[in-house]
Amino acid sequence: MKYLALTILPLCIALAASGAEHRFYAVESEGDSIAEGIESTVHVDKRGNVETVTLRLRNTRHTPFQPVKAGLKLGVDTYMDTYPEWYGKFFPTLAVCEPDHFYGYMQSPEGKVKAVVCADPIASWSLDYNLGYQDPMPHWFWGHRIECLNLDMLCRGPLPDHNPRLWKLEPGEERTWTVKLIDLDGADNFEETVHRYTGAPVIAMERTSCAPGDLLTVDILGHAPEVDIEGKNLGLKKVGTDRWRGTYRANDAGVKNIEVVDGERKAHGTLVVRHPWRETMSLARRAVQRYKQKPTSHVESWYGFHTAFDAARIMPEPGIDSVLNKRFGMIVGKVFDLETGEPKEWKWRIQNVSSTIGMLADRYLVYGNTADLDLGERLADYLIGCQRGDGAYMNGNTDYTSVIYPAKSLLEFADAERAAGRKKQAARIEKSARRAIERLAEVDGNLETEGQLTYEDGMVSCSALQLGELALRSKNPKDRKRLTDAMLKLLDGHDCLTQLRVPDGRRRGGTMRFWEAQYDVFMLPNMISSPHGWSAWRAYATYYAYLLTGEERWLRETFDAASAFAALLDHRTGDLSWAFVVDPYVRARQVSEPDTNHSADDDTYGNPHPELYPNREIIIGEQYMPMIADWQTIVSSDNDVHECFKFIAEAVLCNAFIIERPDGSIAAYNCRVNRLDNTLHVKANEPQMTTLYTNLHTPYKVNFGGDIKKVHLITDNDSVKFEVVQPW
Repeated sequence: MKYLALTILPLCIALAASGAEHRFYAVESEGDSIAEGIESTVHVDKRGNVETVTLRLRNTRHTPFQPVKAGLKLGVDTYMDTYPEWYGKFFPTLAVCEPDHFYGYMQSPEGKVKAVVCADPIASWSLDYNLGYQDPMPHWFWGHRIECLNLDMLCRGPLPDHNPRLWKLEPGEERTWTVKLIDLDGADNFEETVHRYTGAPVIAMERTSCAPGDLLTVDILGHAPEVDIEGKNLGLKKVGTDRWRGTYRANDAGVKNIEVVDGERKAHGTLVVRHPWRETMSLARRAVQRYKQKPTSHVESWYGFHTAFDAARIMPEPGIDSVLNKRFGMIVGKVFDLETGEPKEWKWRIQNVSSTIGMLADRYLVYGNTADLDLGERLADYLIGCQRGDGAYMNGNTDYTSVIYPAKSLLEFADAERAAGRKKQAARIEKSARRAIERLAEVDGNLETEGQLTYEDGMVSCSALQLGELALRSKNPKDRKRLTDAMLKLLDGHDCLTQLRVPDGRRRGGTMRFWEAQYDVFMLPNMISSPHGWSAWRAYATYYAYLLTGEERWLRETFDAASAFAALLDHRTGDLSWAFVVDPYVRARQVSEPDTNHSADDDTYGNPHPELYPNREIIIGEQYMPMIADWQTIVSSDNDVHECFKFIAEAVLCNAFIIERPDGSIAAYNCRVNRLDNTLHVKANEPQMTTLYTNLHTPYKVNFGGDIKKVHLITDNDSVKFEVVQPW
């Protein structure tokens, strides 16, 4: 969707009821307190696990009814504000408008699911977000909670191409929509439920990403569907009642559109054929230079140095690496007192300290300068000084152990210390990190986070990933299992905050954040940004979950998420997007000019409110949002997108994986496998992939071609012995 300039007009809401009931609402452009002349009735019928809500609208005016939005507020409790009550609340996990129907679901952290389907066309959907705080008065920042899911039967638009064009009722016109909310035990049968209640085709893809040359399976629930992927008809075979299957061989990289037609019904999706990871990291490193890293109150402004140093270590380019290395030194010198390791300003924001400790570890592994370890120890002293007796890293009275991942950063730094032969220093740092992570296991989900308390995406995923990190380091099997179980419990609850079933490879694996735009790209109001840089926090956890359990689900989720992250880069132009906005229709205001009082080399502080600067008014929806760090001089947090590339460097850039499935077939990720007799010949897709993870139940010999460095066993099985053959 292209940007469209607009003027944001006063919004007035007309409600037919109050409380937690399903109710009609309208947002008018003329400031009326109610939608005068619009008759509305909401009828609710509950039978078994199905609640049927019928909305009827009739325009009794002599003029067309042309609201900004009008529709149904669903009376499902989505307001997650207290532990443990939030486990029973529902998050609006998925909402999709098709040309002639709607589907989605709401899920609670305890795993309950409400499918939301409508066989009638719905123009759009939206969320009501709570207000957070004023800074400065009277300017509001938005909060971290969702008050309501709205089905916008009418919406003025513009809207994504696949949304129906329903934006008015003519004089005397009447329309009716029938929405069904279906309680399910889980999401496993969600696609079948949508097809059953709408009669429409539904795309069901276990994976939404692959490499060129791979075969990708696409299932369709439908009567007699036809599938087109980028102009190529996908031959389907019937494999069950109303289930059809086809395979797509990816030839070239890019985002591929999927169009499904089944009679008069349609469905859409996308898949991502990924570019080489090496190419992705090379472009990401260039983006570190193009989108300025800045010395500010927020580490998100200089987060790109993770990408810079990871790329320099694995695939050095001395010219750009030296430029970025010099800039890092400048920024650290402006933000920290190099003698004491203390932040010069905003000392309470301890994630600035912990993340920089991780960057210093990365930098040491590139250049081998022990001065980076000396400075890192001083920063670590400051962080450990904020550690409470029970292990928590504190900002005042708030536990910040799950704000980014301070313990993981310390463990990464301890690894660098150990690589330098500084075992005593490494042990001290690791001891602190272990205490913090053990406490995360003890509190069993009763976590705290920065800002407004809620069942928060990063709070949960950062806890899970740190538990997984420590489990992988634990030699005691009981400790390993205890920490793994704690991680998996958090991940299971976090499913409600993750796009795990959307048939859109641009979004699969993204986590559902919605308050970051105001800080990252100076844009209001809230909107779902997914994937966002912080989506990588869950991806670390799924990667560790695979290494700990050997369950392919976790590796599949890891690669789909990594592919969605890589698609934030335009591999043709090198343009980097901050995030993908999921909401189909957002009336937004964004800062449009740089602060001319500062340069990107100046240290700046705070969260500048967008309304204090020259801004533009736009409509956006279901699209990538550009970065602003290439032109905005003051503190902006959009470089947090580089968490995605830090994750890619750790999990998929240098690693290949083979898995023996229950049927005996061998699945390969980042490699090709050829089985000859009792030997698996494995060839990595890219030259830097020098580690192979094997997950086998048959006593194969493994021949890993290329520059072999390591072969790891994922699952231990005393009855099966693995022999690693020398490389070709």
